[in-house]
Amino acid sequence: MKKIFFRLSIVFVVLFVFSVFLSNRVIAEPTSVTIVGEVNDQYQIVAKDGTIYEIADTELGNEVLKHIGEVVEVTGDVEEDDGVKVLDVKSFQTKEE
Repeated sequence: MKKIFFRLSIVFVVLFVFSVFLSNRVIAEPTSVTIVGEVNDQYQIVAKDGTIYEIADTELGNEVLKHIGEVVEVTGDVEEDDGVKVLDVKSFQTKEE
């Protein structure tokens, strides 16, 4: 009887540890979006609705940053990290205001 109780206790402890570990691991998939907004000198795009996107440090992201003060249409993946939206630019074009 003691062996069965001991084994069941071990199983419950292991299950509890795994459930706590897995519950903290929420993996968010990037969301693909198209944004129209102005590039500012803080390495950001301010969308027309006021949402601020940090531009990821990539080759295309650096190309977008050459258009400070201009309105651009950007398509890319957005990931949120501690409430900050980070935009990984996949394509962009400048727009007339």
